[in-house]
Parts: sequence; C-alpha cells; structure tokens
Amino acid sequence: MALPKDPRQKMINIMYLVLTAMLALNVSAEILNAFNIVNNSINTSNKSLTDKNDLIYQQFESQMKENAAKVAPLKAKAEQVKKLSAEMFNYVESLKNLIITESGGKDETGDIKSKADLDAPTRVMENMKKGPEMEAKLIALREQLLSFVEPKDKEKFAKTLPLKIEVGQSGNDHGGGPKTWTTYHFNMVPTIAAVTILGKFQNDIKNSESAIIDDLFRQIDASNFKFDKVRPFISLNSKNLMDGQTLTAQIAVGAYSSTVNPTIVVNGQSVTATDGLGTFTIPVSGIGEKTITGNITLPSPNGGDPISYPFTETYNVGASTTSISADKMNVLYIGLQNPISISAAGVPAEAVSASMNGGSISKRGSGEYIVTVSQPGKAIINVIANVDGKTKSLGQKEFRVKRVPDPVLKVGVNKGGNMKAADFKVQGGLRADLEDFEFEGVKYEVIGYRVGISAKGKEYQEGDATSAYFPGNVSASIRSLRPGDEVYFENVKVKGPDGVVRSMPSTIFKLN
Repeated sequence: MALPKDPRQKMINIMYLVLTAMLALNVSAEILNAFNIVNNSINTSNKSLTDKNDLIYQQFESQMKENAAKVAPLKAKAEQVKKLSAEMFNYVESLKNLIITESGGKDETGDIKSKADLDAPTRVMENMKKGPEMEAKLIALREQLLSFVEPKDKEKFAKTLPLKIEVGQSGNDHGGGPKTWTTYHFNMVPTIAAVTILGKFQNDIKNSESAIIDDLFRQIDASNFKFDKVRPFISLNSKNLMDGQTLTAQIAVGAYSSTVNPTIVVNGQSVTATDGLGTFTIPVSGIGEKTITGNITLPSPNGGDPISYPFTETYNVGASTTSISADKMNVLYIGLQNPISISAAGVPAEAVSASMNGGSISKRGSGEYIVTVSQPGKAIINVIANVDGKTKSLGQKEFRVKRVPDPVLKVGVNKGGNMKAADFKVQGGLRADLEDFEFEGVKYEVIGYRVGISAKGKEYQEGDATSAYFPGNVSASIRSLRPGDEVYFENVKVKGPDGVVRSMPSTIFKLN
C-alpha cells in the first residue's frame, strides 16, 4: 500500500512501522520457542483425540450389527457431530495457514519463517474480519453440539463442554472501549502465538466432539434392561371371547433366549417351541370363566436338573354383544339417508356386515352405515360377522319407519296470526320450515297455494301461486297492505324430501 503524500501522515506511518519492529524485537527467542513447543503438543493431542473419536465411530458400526433399530438413530446423530466438528476444525486450520502465509510462509524445513511477526495475525483476524467470523462459527457449533444432548443433561454439558467462547478478562482496545473476543486473542500477538491459540480451539473442538459422541454411545446401553430373574409369560389373543371363537395363547419365559427352546405343556398338551416361543390354540365353548394351566421347562445352564416354571391364565367366554343404534333416534325416516352405527364386542369392525328387511343398508365406514326406507311401518336390521372363517349371526333390531313430519308455514319468521304490515309487505312469498327435527338440512318445497287479501275499503282479491313466491296479480295489493288488513292462505301444497306432495292446513295473517 502506497503511503499518503501528506508529510505529517507519512511520519505517523513510519513511526508505527518502527514501533511494530521494536515490539517484535521484545519477543525473545525463548518465548517463541515455548509457543512452538506448546503448538506441537497441541497438534499431537489433536491427533490422539482424532484416533480416539474414530474408535468410537467404529464401535457405533459394530453395535449396528447387534441392534440396528436401536443404534441407527444414535449413530446418525454421531455422524452429524463428526461432520460439524470436522468442518469447523478444517476452517480453523485454514485460518492458521492464512496467517502463516501472510507472515511470510514456511522455510524449506516446514517451519514458520517469521514466528515473531505481529502484523499478520492482526491483519487476518481483525482487518480481514476473520476473527468475528470464527467467533460466530464457534458459538453456532457449541449450540449445535449441545442440541445432541438429552434435555435432562443439557445444563450439565453446557457447564463442562470444553468449547467456550469468552474474552477472559476486561480491558480496553485502541479505541478506549472493552476488548472484543478477536482483539483479546489476536491483536498484536506473534504469528506462532496466534497459530498456537487456533490450535487450542481445534483441541477444544475435538474434546467437545469426544464428549458428545461418548454420551451418544452411552445411550445405547442406557436403554437396555438388565434381567436377573426368569418367569413365564402368556399372551392371549383376547381374554373375552364369544362362543365359537378360537383362543390363541403365546407362551414363553421372560428374558428367554432364541437359542434355547423350552419344553411347554398346556392343559396336558405338549406345545412345540420355535426360537424360544411356543404357540397354543384351542377352540372355546361354553359361557363363563375358563383356565389354561401348564409348565415351561428349561435346561439348566450349568448342566444340572431342568428348571420348571408353572403358570395359570384365565379368560372369559361370553355371548355376543351387538350394538345397533340409529345415530339420530330409534326411528328411520322415509326419503332420508339415516345414519346407523353397528358394533359387536370382540369382533373387528371389518368382519361385521349388515342386511335389512324393509329398506336398504350400505356401509360407509368402520361401524357406520346408511339406511334408506320407502314405506311406513317397521324395518329389521340383521347383523352377521365372519368369526374364525365362519359366518355367525350376531343379532337383529327392529326400527319404526315414519314419514318426515309436516313443516310449518311462515311468511318471514311469522307462523300466522298477528304480524306487522310493514314486515309482511317486504316478504316475497310463503315458506315451509321443518322445526325441531333431528336431521339438519331437511327442506320442504312450496309448490302452490291460493292467497286471499281482505283490505279495508277495497274489494276482496285472490291469486293462485305455482311456487313459493306471491302471484303477480296480488303484488300491488300486498305492497299497499295496512294495519287491520288480513291475508289468507288456502289449499297450500308442499313437497317433502320423500317426493310426496302434502296438503297443508289454511292459515291467516292479521296485520297490525
């Protein structure tokens, strides 16, 4: 960089160069040699840590052969730790090489030429902003490593993890403010010292990597149970069965070995064991509590007498309990899709089916059916199930079949009787609403009626509607209605969801 032309600035720069040279002379050869010894020791330690960590990674590979399902998630985390640590280690190594290059490189023996150079570390770490960049990366790595620790241990690891980012003491930089992390570690320090400091951080990275992967490897055995007793266990396919179903019992001993097959006898019947496990099946019959008893005999591990473990297990045989219920109520309505729920105790929903007399039924989901009916009276729903490959009747239920109730005639929200003239005049026609009905969204269509208007001082006027809307020939009369007038609705016809046209009773509105 060329010096400024201003004579005073030239002098300041020359004085700074002289001061830097003098500071360099104050770093004795003994101190530089001491840094060199420490740096070599750190490099040796890092190599040993790398070898130790590689051994742990190899152990993860060995454990995968024993129990891949358990080890695989922990091994995947360890591989992430390895990748993150290696990336940061290599990044720090690149900074060491950059500082050495900036100070003049290495001689023919591979030693740093200018170990006492104070300018290169400052230029790289402060002027080139590599120090703050490294600080941010170290902070991020520390948080990433701690994320692999179990939540209950995180606080402990946060205190003991070797990788820490701290200034170490307070002080002032050249600007009079507190020292930054970069200034504290790298400002005006000899090149060999800067390289040693960076090696120390590499050592922290390796040690932290080691602590995390050791903890991950520990978790492999931490989740294992240590069995010190042996006892029989029996697993039944169900403890509540119906007459005609089959009982299945799986019988073994706790902590059993797949290499030793026990001798199993159940209810006097021998059961063949495979991989240490025996399976016993028997058809069940007769309602009530039943019992299976037997013995499991294992050869003695030391060659002595065989060891026997007796067992007893109970189960219940009951009659089929079938539930058939209408989701809305115990009535089926003509013209609607009536939802029905059907379940049978002890029988999977997919094994249950239904049929009916007096209508049709279709399955729409697990235990859910839709029923449609067309004639008033009664309907019977029959339920069957496939039990152990056989079709079995589970019961039936009778339902009442009704038509959907009649609607209520309305103008606006009024059902007849007194109504304000102003409210009546703004309505467009006659409505038929179904009130207090269990099904939502069921509607009636008004298809015709006769309307009569009795207005004070005017002749009685009538009109026939062919829809819900007021007929056109009485529209003017409706718009001119006043309190005291009366409106009659007769011969009202409506059509319900069943498609049947119904006649509704007459109604009158007295306007006020």
